[in-house]
Amino acid sequence: MEESHKKDLPLAIKVHFAKHPLLPTLIKNPTHYVQSPWTQLISQQLQSQFGTRGDRDFYRIVFSPGASGELMTIQKGPLAGLQTTSVVDGGKISSVAGLEKVDGQISPNLMPMLLTMGALNSIHARLSYIADICTDIRNRQIAGDKAKLERISEVIVDCFESMSEGDDRLNEDNLRRVTSNTDDCYEILMTLLDDLLAQHKEKEMDFESFDEHSGIEFYGTRPKLDKPTEVMRRLMQHSVFAAYDRYAAGRACQVVLSGNYSSSNIGRHKRALERVRDSIRTVFDERMERYKRGVVFLRQIIDNLNQGFPQPHWTVEGAQRVLDAQLSVIEKLESELYALLDARIADFDDIAKIFKNGKFQVLVVDGAMIFSEVDIPALECEPESSSECLTVTDQNTRGLARTH
Repeated sequence: MEESHKKDLPLAIKVHFAKHPLLPTLIKNPTHYVQSPWTQLISQQLQSQFGTRGDRDFYRIVFSPGASGELMTIQKGPLAGLQTTSVVDGGKISSVAGLEKVDGQISPNLMPMLLTMGALNSIHARLSYIADICTDIRNRQIAGDKAKLERISEVIVDCFESMSEGDDRLNEDNLRRVTSNTDDCYEILMTLLDDLLAQHKEKEMDFESFDEHSGIEFYGTRPKLDKPTEVMRRLMQHSVFAAYDRYAAGRACQVVLSGNYSSSNIGRHKRALERVRDSIRTVFDERMERYKRGVVFLRQIIDNLNQGFPQPHWTVEGAQRVLDAQLSVIEKLESELYALLDARIADFDDIAKIFKNGKFQVLVVDGAMIFSEVDIPALECEPESSSECLTVTDQNTRGLARTH
């Protein structure tokens, strides 16, 4: 996709609507616009298959098995320049070709490309962190493998942005690049995970831990870690999360570049990411468990006081206030951890949903393609139809031709 089209999608669509007043009646909810050499080829192939008007039947030429030569061209008269079904070889008629009526189905070899392009806008929206990964990650502190991580970021972003070109050879090359870089990223991630574990052990929390801002007062012995939440958030800024972001982005790129959107393939990448997530989560689950033990302790204090058993230095109101603060901190920390870890995995579920539906409306207009979201129930396929219910329309200078 050309850079200008990336920046001015709504404008490009409005301009085409202005040039072709019937377009708004054909495509209700345009989402993105693509113009490149391969969209020109699609337009040409559609015209060769379906002609240029929507008010007539269309046919394809069918040659006899083993026939050689080319169709005869009319030389004179009102039909001069048109071809007949007579096959000529060496200046003589050698056989006759037949006309086979076509039903308007687009060539199956174009279906994967159109399906990919139709979902790409949705994928960009869900995986927007990929496009900003370099800028975002540079704001984090990265350990000794900074140069490698920067290189991995650049490769992922470059591969992700080139998907819209529709070039199979380029996608194959990029798939090899991103796969190699994702493997490198995994090695770095494991090294950083070891460092995270070491820092976790150095900052051990108490068996029952309380947020430093909860208002709890300690009498006698001091806690092992007097600022557990501050330490927790410091660990949540560890470079392992920078590597994890890259790893998730790389896995997502592999799915799209491979063109394999089966549930098994998406599930395979998702499970690989879950294994890494669980390894990181183990550190923070242990720390969260210490906070939860603190909740149990506070609830026991409140229960004892309500039953009339005095608790030194505690009142029901004071214990409840500390408990509420503790629960609030736990909720915030869990939300932050979800954003750092689980949200990346949820992206793979979104990708699976996009391609499970597989329903997009496409208009090919003057060599460009406009994609639109459609009402899923209105285009419900039969179980055996899979993605063949994709609607494609072709607009050219002599009229509108629709195919379903």
